[in-house]
Amino acid sequence: MAEVRVWRSEWREQGWEKAVKAEVELCWGTVRQAGLVELIDVAGRAGFDAITVSPEQVFSSGLSGAELRSRLADSGVRITNLDALVSVLPGLPGPAEIAAMKPYGTGLDVRGGFSITEDDFYRVADLSGAESINVVHFCGDPATPLEALAEALSGVTRRAAARSLVISLEFLPGTAIPDIGTAARLVEMVGAPNLGIMFDTRHLARSGGTVEDLARHAALVAATQFSDLRWTTRDDPNRLLPGEGDLPLGEMLALVRAAKPGVPIGIEVFSTRLYDMPAAEAAALCAASMDRLLASEN
Repeated sequence: MAEVRVWRSEWREQGWEKAVKAEVELCWGTVRQAGLVELIDVAGRAGFDAITVSPEQVFSSGLSGAELRSRLADSGVRITNLDALVSVLPGLPGPAEIAAMKPYGTGLDVRGGFSITEDDFYRVADLSGAESINVVHFCGDPATPLEALAEALSGVTRRAAARSLVISLEFLPGTAIPDIGTAARLVEMVGAPNLGIMFDTRHLARSGGTVEDLARHAALVAATQFSDLRWTTRDDPNRLLPGEGDLPLGEMLALVRAAKPGVPIGIEVFSTRLYDMPAAEAAALCAASMDRLLASEN
């Protein structure tokens, strides 16, 4: 399985699939009401090529590696990214602060994520065939020195490389990695070939970033999370489907596809509107919005 990951990575890095249709990915938080088995099923039926998952979903499913891979094969989807590793960077909240945390955004209880270890992610990668792990400084102290973050990331990327895994680094306003420029600086400080940026359209907008900022750093993008927002309600935790808001998503898509054509195009829309729907209906609605977005590429 590791050999498959290496082959795919090299294939994409060389840009040999520029003429190939974009691989479209359903991020697990978009249909959070679905368990792993249902997520695989609804993603396949909606026409997605891939999904992201959290280790908690895999552990709670009770599936063996063979059972998981069989279900993926039957549905015609694969697992690309494991999201999100929050326990490896310095400057994170302590146990008492974590225990006191309120549900995040659209009601997600994030406390369990802090106890999922790096080794847990490697176990899930082995079970699922996932190619990458998303690392985020979630709830991290904005004053954390970049040198300390770079040192921690160097260790993670080295250990991940030994397993043929890519690390995507997500920037998040309010943390020590608040914008795409800081994420790019860290990638360059670490200098690991298996480290890149998780590009989230919402985070770019809310951090004050622009299409020009993405253009400067598009070659470092290793994974994507597309959603939309309206400027007048930019802090609403309910995200919008691509095409429902004000973001120039077509321009962003074109930049990512030109620089890194092999990177999956993911949709991550945390939204109570979607969570109130049956998972299959939500997945189909998301697939339709991505079809419209990708049509702008042609």
